[in-house]
Amino acid sequence: MAESRMLDECTITRPGEKAWDEELGEWITTQVVVYSGRCRIKHPSTVARDVEAGSQLLAVSFTEIHLPLTGSSVRADDTVTVDASPTRVEQAGRQFIVTAPFDGSQSTALRFRVEAFDER
Repeated sequence: MAESRMLDECTITRPGEKAWDEELGEWITTQVVVYSGRCRIKHPSTVARDVEAGSQLLAVSFTEIHLPLTGSSVRADDTVTVDASPTRVEQAGRQFIVTAPFDGSQSTALRFRVEAFDER
């Protein structure tokens, strides 16, 4: 049932090996694909909490990415890129950073807390 609600497509990567690029004259870090497939981006709660940042009071809410149980090799600091979203086309291209590992048992999906990484 949980997978049937995962209508978005995403790719999750992390930095891999460094290689020297002769043309650019610099080290290039390749990206390793950790997961590619169905996902769901969701706010687990519509309730925001207030936080103080300097002299500003901000409202913060959290976002999660839900993956099928096969996406278990995802870990904190991995980058999530939304490849397609049939219900919200403007989501394609958005990036998130995984901020916390999945923790739980008897789950119907893997749920990772993420933060937006894009310029939107």
